[in-house]
Amino acid sequence: MVDGRPLAVTGGDDGTVRLWDLTAGDQVGPELVFPLPVCAVAVVPDGRLVVGFGWEVAVLARR
Repeated sequence: MVDGRPLAVTGGDDGTVRLWDLTAGDQVGPELVFPLPVCAVAVVPDGRLVVGFGWEVAVLARR
């Protein structure tokens, strides 16, 4: 949950990560684009997003 809303994060073979509002069924904000297919996504307890792509891992801070 972020700001009281249930959210889901998805990653794809097209190198994109998307955040979804599960109540409304809508994408939240623009997709994030990575140079390789995304193989793993996670949100850690402090709200940061962790993305695995290719042999790399990115940790993104929440705005």
